[in-house]
Amino acid sequence: MSTIPSPCLGIGFREGSRRQARAGLATAMRWSAGLLAVLLVSTFARPSGGGAISETIPTDWVAVAPGPGAEIVQFIKDLPHDANPLGVRPAHQRTKPTPATFRAVRFTATDGTPLAGILGLGLNADTTPRPGVVLIPGYSQTTNHKYIVELAELFQRNGWNVLVIDLRGHGVSRTLSSAMITGGWKEAGDVIGAVRYLRATSGTTSVAVIGFSDGGRALVKAMEGDGGQDIAAGIAVTAPLGPNTPVMPPPPGVTPTPLGQSYLTFLGTSSEYEYYDRSARSYGVDLRTMEAQTVAAADIAQVKSPLLLLYAMDDLLWINHLRAGEHDGGSFSLAYRDRVASQPNVRTVLVDRGNHAGMLYLSDPYWFGVATLNYLKYYQARDIPQATTAVPPLDILAEGTLTGNSATFRLLVRNHGTVAVGPMDLTVDLPAGARLDQCWIGTVGIGRCAVNGSHLIWTIPTLAGGNTTAGPFVAVVDVSGLSPGRLEMNASIDHPAIQMVTTRQEVWLEKK
Repeated sequence: MSTIPSPCLGIGFREGSRRQARAGLATAMRWSAGLLAVLLVSTFARPSGGGAISETIPTDWVAVAPGPGAEIVQFIKDLPHDANPLGVRPAHQRTKPTPATFRAVRFTATDGTPLAGILGLGLNADTTPRPGVVLIPGYSQTTNHKYIVELAELFQRNGWNVLVIDLRGHGVSRTLSSAMITGGWKEAGDVIGAVRYLRATSGTTSVAVIGFSDGGRALVKAMEGDGGQDIAAGIAVTAPLGPNTPVMPPPPGVTPTPLGQSYLTFLGTSSEYEYYDRSARSYGVDLRTMEAQTVAAADIAQVKSPLLLLYAMDDLLWINHLRAGEHDGGSFSLAYRDRVASQPNVRTVLVDRGNHAGMLYLSDPYWFGVATLNYLKYYQARDIPQATTAVPPLDILAEGTLTGNSATFRLLVRNHGTVAVGPMDLTVDLPAGARLDQCWIGTVGIGRCAVNGSHLIWTIPTLAGGNTTAGPFVAVVDVSGLSPGRLEMNASIDHPAIQMVTTRQEVWLEKK
């Protein structure tokens, strides 16, 4: 697929009430490689006032820190990465309401374009010096995509002041002006405008930026233009840097793929050529000139602040370039690394799995949280104790499939910490009116769940630490009595010592 934008396809876990019922049998568990870094259990004082977060950082959260003398990028490369694609792609499209600890804000890009975002101050919201971070969703995504909301909450709870923005042509920003999407060129000014706004309104000690996909490309171009003045550090997640195949008018009779059609619907156009040609003219240039301005491969050599680039070998857009005959991966080529081999500010971490943009977070939120928090702590807040690096040790991966009138849900529970937890219940809330056919753990007929109305409950007696996985937990549900529309399944972990923040997952299915 040849476009100027490189589409960024979202995470989040809904918080819910704790259930106390316990029933069922034990799970089968497998061990994987242990953590290479020292795990420190972190407990912090309760914050107060100012509409900020009122909860403590949960005592079961853990902080993985570099050892003495450890180089920060090598520390990230050495972190065990346990990506699992279960349910990741559909979860990437989900949205989540703005957290109560965030408020809507307005600011302007460097060219005066009005933009929208949500702002959340760190713990206590007092005058204590705190670092700040700007989060930039990718193409077609906004401040309310669940993966971006979840990451915003994680940084806020660890003491950062957080600004999440809608780039021009996206979300609420799209309602504020007619400014059109350029694929990273003009969006660089959106990034710098956001950084300056956060610094001016929150009194942060410094501001870093995390950008996903096209948001990452805009970040790289912003860091080149910034010259190290406003952006303290950056993390570009699966950012396209090289040139895209030029956008051309669609051949007659060619039908867009479902994914391609979804982007056309988002743009409100019949063809990408029509949209981007019109966008270029709105900024006073022709389309080929604008395409040249989106390329960030040369800009990266001019970056003056620390920049970390995260990529996954199974990135679907990278693979699509390869399938199209672009042997170097097209705009996702890593050829830029030759340009920055001696550049002291730019480093790359390449993992085997994780796919594109927010899916890299979704597939292993623990790894992503540890890596990004520690990177920005290292460059922004080594001397600021209010900025912490604690991450929830448990996560749930879930997916669902619908065949006829039968819905099948599969779940895994993972413990990344060193401390064993349990007993705890994995509770699944079925779609209203659905009827359970059967449920098991691992193999059909083994470890059946207990049924409590529309709730299914498996009890996990203990889940050891060290990247231990329990499951799969499987439930087959009869939905023949349900009307067409969205079917929603929610799963949560219930344990007296666990404060549910990210340990909740949901699955949406569409019954035709």
